[in-house]
Amino acid sequence: MTTETTRVRAATPAPADDGSRHGPVAQLLIAWSPLSAILVAYWLAQWVTAPLGTGDGDDANRVGAVLHVRGPARADEAVFGVVPTVWLQEHLVGGTPRWWDAVAALVYVTHFVAIPLVTAVVWFALRDRFREWVVAALTMSLVGIAGYVAYPAAPPWLAAERGDIGDVERISHVGWDVLHLDVVGRLTEAGQSGSNPVAAMPSLHAGAALLVALFLWPSVSRAARVALSAYALAMGLTLVYTGEHYVVDVLVGWAVAVLAVLCATLARTDRYRRRKGLDRAPVREVGT
Repeated sequence: MTTETTRVRAATPAPADDGSRHGPVAQLLIAWSPLSAILVAYWLAQWVTAPLGTGDGDDANRVGAVLHVRGPARADEAVFGVVPTVWLQEHLVGGTPRWWDAVAALVYVTHFVAIPLVTAVVWFALRDRFREWVVAALTMSLVGIAGYVAYPAAPPWLAAERGDIGDVERISHVGWDVLHLDVVGRLTEAGQSGSNPVAAMPSLHAGAALLVALFLWPSVSRAARVALSAYALAMGLTLVYTGEHYVVDVLVGWAVAVLAVLCATLARTDRYRRRKGLDRAPVREVGT
């Protein structure tokens, strides 16, 4: 009796399904599905924050964290000698919206489409980096939302309403009048009225803009890198000018974005090492 010996490698996992059997709309919904965790986390943070009022600085949220009003403003003032938001509005806000208000309105609103749009782009064009992107986006968002719970902070417009800093108006929506799209401005105001008013530290608007730039950096041209860098800086300036955030909020938001990219890089490296380990698994003999 003869025995035929076949050398086979240890079994390796099947490649992930790329969703090719689904249409583009179904694939897009699949790509966006992980982002639902962000919405759930934001809703929970808003519930935790609900007991905070806007009149008494000693109010606390449901986990006992008190509202911080003067701290971020003092941090900005210690660096710049003034509160930058107050200074910018003193020098740039006039009786009617100007062209730069229109630019600010456009930049501000891109935040609400940036993460879903990049998620779609990565899914269809950079599929091998999709898991890395999801790790980065979720890390940045969940760490930032945890910050809102642990350190509820009043943005400049709210601190001004309370009389804790100089005159500041919330003007992230006024530029739509310049563009004759005041309906968009009203929708922006309506959305802001239902959002968490003390979700300021860190700035996820600033963090998301930098996250997009950092993540796409290795995969785009030099011109695109310049545009992405300009976008991240424009978002930071817009947030400070329009009364939405202090400079310190923006800087912490950027730090969270860097942390998210590092976590995604580590996850990719670990996954690569595990896959290489499987590829190099010792062979075994199977007799038949």
